[in-house]
Amino acid sequence: MRLNFCHTDCSDYRGDIPGGQRVTEIFINKLAVVGVVTLSLVAGTGMAATVPVAYKETVNYIPVMPAQPVSVNPGQIEVLEFFWYGDPHCFTLEPYLESWDKNKPSNVLLMRIPAALNPQWDLAARAYYTALQLNVSDKASAAIYAAIHISHKSLATVADYQSLFTSQLGIDARQFQNTWNSQAVNAQLSQAKVLAQRYGIVKVPAFTVNGKWLTGAGFHLSDAQTMGAVNWLVQRELASLPSGSP
Repeated sequence: MRLNFCHTDCSDYRGDIPGGQRVTEIFINKLAVVGVVTLSLVAGTGMAATVPVAYKETVNYIPVMPAQPVSVNPGQIEVLEFFWYGDPHCFTLEPYLESWDKNKPSNVLLMRIPAALNPQWDLAARAYYTALQLNVSDKASAAIYAAIHISHKSLATVADYQSLFTSQLGIDARQFQNTWNSQAVNAQLSQAKVLAQRYGIVKVPAFTVNGKWLTGAGFHLSDAQTMGAVNWLVQRELASLPSGSP
């Protein structure tokens, strides 16, 4: 289960990809490999105790100092992903993240946070929250990633995003403009900046686990290893939950 983000559903998006090739078809080779890896990682919480530790503190992850409050209920584990649509590593990580998300325990909640670290990234972050408010975040993310990394389009202005939302997502121009500048989007963007500052995010993709651990870019991990490290940290947190937790 994700918080504030629907699964990236690329099945209906063809955009301007030559020959109408689907985004999911671009990812299929990666998914075929990562499926086995991810399923073995999340097969059960008991596996964490038997698999040799492959991730090292200060090398593959670090503790968050001080630990940050989380927005989940007792008995649940929070995972935050900080991302930017324009980052190629965030793009190539998507199938690995999706596979992990679909197979993780039900009491592990994933929240996606667009990293608004500069004015250019602010624009992409506002696009994400606009899509979230319009209930098209799944298709919007697929379309934006494809536009930037497959069709090599520059989404550098509000007009660029409006064009994408109206032409590919069926959103009325006035509805887009009203939502883009809404108080709800402003509040979510402000909160995203606060979270990034609290966790000291300077690179993406970055993941935090239960307010205590940080991993991702800059920690000597491939895409598959990144999700493996996230999963390993999640398993540690699950093992520390009181007996009887879901």
